[in-house]
Order: sequence, then C-alpha cells, then structure tokens
Amino acid sequence: MQFPEKYLNNYKYEFALIRRSGKILLSDQGKTIEQLDKIFELAEPDVVKNLVAILKRYEVIKTGNELVLELHNWDGNTSEEDDEKLNGVKYQLFACVSFMLNMKIFYV
Repeated sequence: MQFPEKYLNNYKYEFALIRRSGKILLSDQGKTIEQLDKIFELAEPDVVKNLVAILKRYEVIKTGNELVLELHNWDGNTSEEDDEKLNGVKYQLFACVSFMLNMKIFYV
C-alpha cells in the first residue's frame, strides 16, 4: 500500500507499507538516500555521524538504501483517518526524512 506524502527537497515522497520477514514495515523505498546522495558526500565521517544520530533519534532502521519503521501490534487498519498507530509511524518516518534532508543547511 502506498501513502503519498508532501514534497521534501522538491521531491515527492511516497512511503510504502510492506511485509518483510514476518514484520510490517513502513518504507521510504530508498528515496531518502537517493536524495541525500545528491546533497552530501555520504561517506564523510561527519555526515555519517549526523545521519546515524538522526536515525537513532527517530528509531528508524536503515536496511540497504531503505529507511524503515516497524509497525508493532498493528491491527491492519489502513485508513489514514482512523488509524492513529499508522499515522504516528508515518509521521515519525516523515520527520526523520525531513530532518535529514534539511541537514543540508549545515553543509552548504
């Protein structure tokens, strides 16, 4: 299931709800790393340190090029209007991605 999001860094994000290894995850589908790669030298120690701190702060996991959040004890409700747990996870991932993309102000 896809969740269209707002524009971040002039790029439209669409989070996806996926099932992987028996878990339900909300994924950025690799879009954040793709965008960050255009802004930063991702291998620089300062950039890595800041990105890891942001991931930890928002409890987001990086798997490959994807950023994901697990939905724990989710009842399967996909209604964005009715499901507070899904909305909470969606906005948590959105806040993480937004923070990362806005980090560019410190490197320009």
